Amino acid sequence: MNDTSLCTQILNESLRKRDIPEITVQQYKQKFLFPIKTFYESIGFDFDKEPFENSNNEFNAGFVDQFKSLALQPFAKDTIIKFSEKKITQTILSASRQDRLKEQVNFFDITQYLQHVVGTNNLYAHGKEYEGEELLLTLDIPAEETIIIGDTLLDSSVAKYLKIDCALVSNGHNDIKRLKETGAFTFSDIKEFYNWIITT
Repeated sequence: MNDTSLCTQILNESLRKRDIPEITVQQYKQKFLFPIKTFYESIGFDFDKEPFENSNNEFNAGFVDQFKSLALQPFAKDTIIKFSEKKITQTILSASRQDRLKEQVNFFDITQYLQHVVGTNNLYAHGKEYEGEELLLTLDIPAEETIIIGDTLLDSSVAKYLKIDCALVSNGHNDIKRLKETGAFTFSDIKEFYNWIITT
């Protein structure tokens, strides 16, 4: 999803409620990381004053209410369809909770192009490495024929944990400088990635 601006907006609503300075989209991309609690602390939340669950629940409620106003990233659905036509196995592996992830995938009408849709069982974005490990066993595809396509530092760390390749696009949740530092293949957007992968 093309959701970075919405995520920043929802966070700023929570920051304003606590009289904490708001952040820009660029600051969000420079600071966003997992675990989410650490990211929240980096932008000013103080969990000595209140439980992390308060602000995390605020964010999740705001996102659920508003995600239908979003679009997919440019060229995302076209790429998914083109890969499907080439009989390439495609799966979504997300730190989002499973039930909410399926709702989002259905909303954007891409379920029919995917072999699996795998999220986590919590609202704290924990467990993507474990879910990825289970997914690889289910798919039974050689590691050297598998690649994670993502937009965060977590996607790179999950790929390293799973010992598979990783491609990162910088029009999502982390900026290009941070993504390049991971050593992963890095692209400005999905179209640039697609042009690279079909010629590789």
